[in-house]
Amino acid sequence: MRSATLAAVAGAALLVGACAAGGIRPSYAPLPDARVDTINAAPAAVIQELVTQLNSEQMRPQWSSPTEGYLETQWFNIMTQESGKMDRANADRIVRLRFWADPVGEGKTQLTSEAVFLADPDVSHAERDREAQVPPAHAGDRLRIRAIDALVERFGK
Repeated sequence: MRSATLAAVAGAALLVGACAAGGIRPSYAPLPDARVDTINAAPAAVIQELVTQLNSEQMRPQWSSPTEGYLETQWFNIMTQESGKMDRANADRIVRLRFWADPVGEGKTQLTSEAVFLADPDVSHAERDREAQVPPAHAGDRLRIRAIDALVERFGK
């Protein structure tokens, strides 16, 4: 009985420590015009599959946590297909994708996604405040849609 109590206390301490350390999921919400889809899979499976899909597009994750239901890519040049390089002269060619995966019922996920670029070059403002959603039919938006379509094909809606 004593070892079970110690294990419970240790588990609680780890949980509190993890929460205190913070996760990678940002505190800000998706942009108001972000796309919302329902996927027939658990959030962790959705994020793991998104990593695979985006890697096939040469996009590398900046932050990924299946347990938190979050994925953010590095900045990606849609012309050169390179991740991780910022080209301030051609900011409209550089995009970042973000995905928030939240459970909505038994084995289903509400997936919120955005494709953004740096619309404001003023570095005195926080990066998030300088971002804007790419317009529909932009190459960055097509990347996001392809990833979501692959999820729907694999898991269903």
